[in-house]
Amino acid sequence: MTKDLVNAIAIDGPVAAGKGTIAALLAKRLKGFHLYTGAMYRCLALCCLERDIDVTKVDSVLSALSEIWFDLDGDIVYLNDQDVTEKLKQRSVTQLVPKVAAIGKVREEMVKRQQEIGRKKMDMGKVVVAEGRDVATKIFPDARLKIFLTARPEVRAKRRYEQMGGKNNATITFEDILGDTNERDRRDYERKVDPLVKNPEKMGYTLIDNSDLTEDETVEAVVSAWNSHIK
Repeated sequence: MTKDLVNAIAIDGPVAAGKGTIAALLAKRLKGFHLYTGAMYRCLALCCLERDIDVTKVDSVLSALSEIWFDLDGDIVYLNDQDVTEKLKQRSVTQLVPKVAAIGKVREEMVKRQQEIGRKKMDMGKVVVAEGRDVATKIFPDARLKIFLTARPEVRAKRRYEQMGGKNNATITFEDILGDTNERDRRDYERKVDPLVKNPEKMGYTLIDNSDLTEDETVEAVVSAWNSHIK
């Protein structure tokens, strides 16, 4: 990748910080492209679940990855031409994602694909808004704007709980989701391969805690940071 990624906005942060939602809204606001990197890992996790692949067997996971392709069209995610947007929200997929994402060779291949997708869109003059765990450290390390989006664990767990139906979902409780959130944080921060950064501001990120912000207020905060960087 070149060092002149003037049209790249990299958003990193922990699970359920609202990165996907904010990135999608931001891309629409800037008439850009939302590179939903997390969806790609979720697609691989879904594939492993549906094929009953043991994710501790790296060769099997890599083989599956070599046989799948992704298409990101706005808020819709396609896996091998099939719309899997809703399937990717399943708890079983969410729980498996950190395991496949912790495989070094998987991340290497994903980064290559993500850079290719992003570069093509930027060559078309699009502002690429990419979000994930290591966008600003591995995928677009020279992005013009790096955002670390976070919120308190309880707030993030509540968001995920409501996404899954809240009290109308008799199969899950808020406590379950809070436990999942804390465990996911632990894995993301402690994994050996591309861990989530612990001191984002020292790494050049603009830190935004949206625990008490609305979606619109969060988008405005990112737009303000973007405008400051392009002046």
